[in-house]
Amino acid sequence: MLWRPCHTRIGVASLHANVEDRHGTIGRGIVRMSRIGNWHCCVIGMIAGTLGMLNVASGQDVVYTPAVGQTFDYGIEYRIVERTEGERNPIMVRQRCRLRYVVKSSDSEEWSGTYQTIPFMGNKLANKGALANYHRRTRESYEAGPNHSFGSPPGDPGMAHFHQAASQRAEAVRMEQQRRTLYELERYPGLFQFCGGEIWCTTSGKIRGKGAKGELPFATGAIAGLIFLQLPEDGKTTSGFSSRSESELNFVSSDNDQVATSRISIFSLMTPRDPMKEGQLAFDREVEIAGGVSAGKQLTLSGSGMWEFSPEMGMPYAGSVDYKIEGASYIGKATQFDLRVGFHCLDPVRAMLFDHDLLPTMEAFDATNLPRLTSKQQSEMAKYWEPRSKNSVFRPDRSLGIQFTRIATSSAPPPANSKLQRLLKQELDDDSDWKNDVQFEQILSRWDSIRKAATKFPREWSDPSGTFTIKAMLQSVGKSDVSLLRLDNRQTISVPLEKLSEEDVEFARTFGVQAQ
Repeated sequence: MLWRPCHTRIGVASLHANVEDRHGTIGRGIVRMSRIGNWHCCVIGMIAGTLGMLNVASGQDVVYTPAVGQTFDYGIEYRIVERTEGERNPIMVRQRCRLRYVVKSSDSEEWSGTYQTIPFMGNKLANKGALANYHRRTRESYEAGPNHSFGSPPGDPGMAHFHQAASQRAEAVRMEQQRRTLYELERYPGLFQFCGGEIWCTTSGKIRGKGAKGELPFATGAIAGLIFLQLPEDGKTTSGFSSRSESELNFVSSDNDQVATSRISIFSLMTPRDPMKEGQLAFDREVEIAGGVSAGKQLTLSGSGMWEFSPEMGMPYAGSVDYKIEGASYIGKATQFDLRVGFHCLDPVRAMLFDHDLLPTMEAFDATNLPRLTSKQQSEMAKYWEPRSKNSVFRPDRSLGIQFTRIATSSAPPPANSKLQRLLKQELDDDSDWKNDVQFEQILSRWDSIRKAATKFPREWSDPSGTFTIKAMLQSVGKSDVSLLRLDNRQTISVPLEKLSEEDVEFARTFGVQAQ
C-alpha cells in the first residue's frame, strides 16, 4: 500500500483535508477522533514536517543525500500531558521507539530505502512476540467485559455495600486502562508497535512510502516521515522563510455521523540559529494552526522547537517541538494537552543511553536531566513501603504510593547499599506479600538499568583541582575508592575517592555498584 506522510488518524470520527501551500499540493490527510462528546475534532499535521531552515553563516542549504549502504538509527520520544483542570489523575504519556533507516539507492533527485521501528514496553525495548501476546491477552480480557464476581462480601450489610462499590470502581479502572492500551496499540502503531516498510524521499523532503504507515498521536504524521522537513522547491534555505497553507476539514459528529466542513489555516516560520554541533545546520521552528469555527469548534495548535541537519550524514540529526493543543482529544477525554515530540540520531553511546531509557545526550546523567533522590524522599519512601503486620491500623494513601513510584522511576537510583534499595529488594523477594511486587520490580529494574548504563558511559574523571584528567568508565565503587576502566589502554585502575573531584565522587556513589 502506498501512502503519504500527512495521511493520519486519531480516534474514530473523521476529518479529511486537501492541503496546498506556495510550493503546491503537499498531500491529502485523514484524521480520526474519539466518538465521545458532541463534535470532537482535531487538526492534521504537515507532511514530513512542513518547512525548514538553517544557519546563515554556514552558507549551505539542506539537501537530503544519504549515501547508499548507510544505516541511520534514531530515538523517538513522545511526552503528552493533559491540561484540563480539576482532574485527579490527568493523562500523562511518555512513550519511546527506535527508528532505523537503511539506504538502498541514492541519486541527485531522490533516495530510497527501508524503515523499521522497535517500540518500548515500559522502560525497555519490546520483544515482538511478547508484545503480540500482550496485545492479544489485553484484547481478549477487554472483550470479555467487566468481572462481576467480587468474592464473598463481609457479613455486615454496610461493609458489604462498601466492598462491592470499591470492587466495582477497581474493575472500572481496569477496563479503562485496557481500553487505553488497546487504543494506543491499534491507533498509533508507529509508536506503540513494530512497523516497517519502504520509503522514497526527494532531496527536498517530499516523501512517499509503502508498507505499514505507522500513524502517530495528535496528527503528527507517519513515523517514517517524522524527522524530515519539506524544503522549498528552489532549495534555498540559508536565510529563512515562512509558509502559509489552508486545508478543508470534514468533522464527523459523534452523535449522528453528520458531517460539517470547515477551513483551517497553517502558518510556519523558520529562523536560523546556532547548531548544537559544529558543522551542522540548525533553525528555530514556529508553527501555528487554527480554524474549525464554521463547524462549531475553535481549534488551535501552536508549537515551537528546533531542528538540526548534518551535511556529513545528508540526514537530520536532532529535533524537538513543544505543542500546546486545544480542541483535540487523545483517548476520548479532555481537549487540552501539552505535547513534546523529540528525536535524536543515535551513535553507539547515545544508542546505549536511549535503550536504557535515558536521554541520548552526553548530559544524560546530569542532575538537571536525572534528578537525585533526596535523603528526605528516600526516608519517606522507606517509611511508606516498610512491611507492617496484618493487625496494623496504618492504611497507606494509594495516591501517595503512585506519586512515590513516579518519582522513583524518573530519578537517579539511591546508593546501591541504601536502606531504600535494600528494603525494596527484600520486599520483592518476600513471597508472603506480593501486593506491591509490580511497582517494586518496575522501580528496581529502572535503577538497575541506569547503573548498567553508567558502567558503559565514557566520561572524564579529574582530581579536585581539575589539572589532571583521564577518560574512563565506572566499574564499581567501594567505601573509599572507585574502580575505573581506562579508555586509552583498557586497563582497570583503582582510585581513592579523596583524589577525585566532588562531581566525580557524587557520580561514583550515585551510580556505582558495590565492589565484590
